Amino acid sequence: MRKEVPQLDNSLTNDELLQLIVDSFQSVVFGTVDQNGDPHTNVADIEVRDDDRLIFSTTYQKAFYNRLKNHPRISITALKGNETLDSVGFTLDGIAEEVDEKYLDQIFAARPEMQQISANHSERRSILRPFAITPLVGSIYDLRQQPIFQKGFKF
Repeated sequence: MRKEVPQLDNSLTNDELLQLIVDSFQSVVFGTVDQNGDPHTNVADIEVRDDDRLIFSTTYQKAFYNRLKNHPRISITALKGNETLDSVGFTLDGIAEEVDEKYLDQIFAARPEMQQISANHSERRSILRPFAITPLVGSIYDLRQQPIFQKGFKF
């Protein structure tokens, strides 16, 4: 289970934002484009962090994988909270690139649910491919606070 989002203020650094994404947000919506420039969205989990990059995985058999490979510019967004006024959200734009499969070991070690997802599908891990997101710009907003907290980031 991911952690609650702590109280946010203007001292939040780029490094802290990236760690917050890994620690507190489960499923993230990815915006990508296809070969025609048409937009698509997918959901995936940001699993671990490698310095200034966020690591996730997907299977190479999906159209999502092909879009990432052909058009690596992405935008991700997530919202955490039950109601509007108890929500925290972020958006991050960056470049996604496939990385060494050693990151799958880190993902499976950090996220026990991955073992459970793959338990009845022995081939599941073999079709997963890890990706790293190098962030370019981002923003976070916290509707739990009045006035609403918002902050932009450049990486």
